[in-house]
Amino acid sequence: MRIMFAYDGSEQARRALRYAGRLAAADEVSVISVAPTLIEAPKTAEYTDPTSDLSLHRQELEEARVIVAEAGGVEPEVISAVGNPAAEIITAAEARGVELIVVGQRGQHKIERFLMGSVCDRVVRHAPCDVLVVR
Repeated sequence: MRIMFAYDGSEQARRALRYAGRLAAADEVSVISVAPTLIEAPKTAEYTDPTSDLSLHRQELEEARVIVAEAGGVEPEVISAVGNPAAEIITAAEARGVELIVVGQRGQHKIERFLMGSVCDRVVRHAPCDVLVVR
């Protein structure tokens, strides 16, 4: 089984990573972190959302790698991406033939979710495979 974890450094994402121990039968595990770009901008670091820090994403990926390795005994593939988070997660899953995407659901206010949307919701709706949402 190929599993990919979407990771943003939040407590919900850490909880999702801990599922690695329960899903230890996986043959391949990936962890992805996406630095969001400005709307309609090219997928390059120069157009990264100013509230996002690329060095923080690298630190979060290393943290995620350690959590998965300790919880599941599997060394995960680490994927760093820039772009629309939901689209990049789905694209990476399709490219790798992932059978399960694991995401943590953040508690957004209803207005924020309406205006900004939810990465989790978009991944659930458009993923090419099963999606496990950890609360």
